[in-house]
Amino acid sequence: MNYIPRWLEMRFGEVFKSHPVIVLTGPRQVGKSTLLEHANFFKGWRYLTLDDPEALDQAKEDPKGLLWEDKPTIIDEAQRCPELLLTVKYLVDKTESRRKFVISGSGNVALRKAPRETLAGRAKYLHLTGFSFREMHGSPVSGVLDEILSGREVGDSRVKTNADIARAIWRGSLPGVALASNEKIALERLSGYTDTYIQRDIQDLVNIRHPQNFRRLMTALAAATGWESVQDELSKVCGETRTNVSRYISLLKETNLLYELKGYTAKNERAYKQSKYFWFDSGSACFLAGVYSVDELSRTHTKGRYMENFILQQILSWASLELVSPEIFYWKPKAQESEVDFVLSLAKRTIGIEVKSAGRITFGDTKQMREFLKSHSEVSKGIIVYSGDRIYPVASNIYAVPWAAL
Repeated sequence: MNYIPRWLEMRFGEVFKSHPVIVLTGPRQVGKSTLLEHANFFKGWRYLTLDDPEALDQAKEDPKGLLWEDKPTIIDEAQRCPELLLTVKYLVDKTESRRKFVISGSGNVALRKAPRETLAGRAKYLHLTGFSFREMHGSPVSGVLDEILSGREVGDSRVKTNADIARAIWRGSLPGVALASNEKIALERLSGYTDTYIQRDIQDLVNIRHPQNFRRLMTALAAATGWESVQDELSKVCGETRTNVSRYISLLKETNLLYELKGYTAKNERAYKQSKYFWFDSGSACFLAGVYSVDELSRTHTKGRYMENFILQQILSWASLELVSPEIFYWKPKAQESEVDFVLSLAKRTIGIEVKSAGRITFGDTKQMREFLKSHSEVSKGIIVYSGDRIYPVASNIYAVPWAAL
């Protein structure tokens, strides 16, 4: 296979200087196993997967025997046997050089909780997202977000790409879908992902009495991606109690399938705090909402909403590489018709990000961002992400940035 290196690889060497164990999480099918089997960093490591029935049986009955070889070891699909982590802890503490392990699995609640309890002080969590657009095309890790957050001035430049924004949104970030040879195969994989990896995996975690109601909830959340969601309304749509809706949303968040953004407020400011929800992947969101082709997405009035979801994916991919996790909000004041899609805070620097599907940005398009900057002195700069190909300053401290540059 033609392996595409992942940006997260740069973090492994840094983390092992301070922690003997890395816990690699992320939704199913984002490429965790592929990374662990093909990344240059892990050449010479022993690779075990508990998808192998024999390895799983030994993990349960003879864990020390399974891990007898004194060399760095990868344990993939570790959520199948969380008790194996007790042996990992023992071997890390017993060896003078603190033997190194990577523990990997899907966004399973059990896997996320078990290492915190068993490997406290020994493990560092890293999260793998789906492909960002720039990552998939082999671009350097450092990009325009790093430049702007570092306070550097961003010059006028072009971003070369032949990619179509609607196709990129509809394909999303799952490697198997994004790299599919045609749209039919991509659609089949999206369908299989939804049926197999979302509904069935979640059914394994919690007893869902009415799976059809759960599917309706996912459809409603996907159709309303980027909107403020009221749980009472979601309850009516899917036919579940408000308590169950809240429980299912928490489960989708715990399994890394749904992201929650809170409203950004300054002191004494009257602004919305209600949660917005986004899917981890714009392709899955489109499929769940019944948008089954690029042409449908291009025609629909909801394209802008899924473009927001796609841009959030790029931000989350970038954020997964930071030593300190950035905070991400949205801003919507109650007193006026303004909104900034994303507010990104990192290391005492805060910037605003708006998303527009237009192919050109003018000074008039910056009105909402100018209002945001004017009322928030702690915010240093603003970005308008758009469908064009040129990075340029469009107003004081506000830059137009092509979608393919994030």
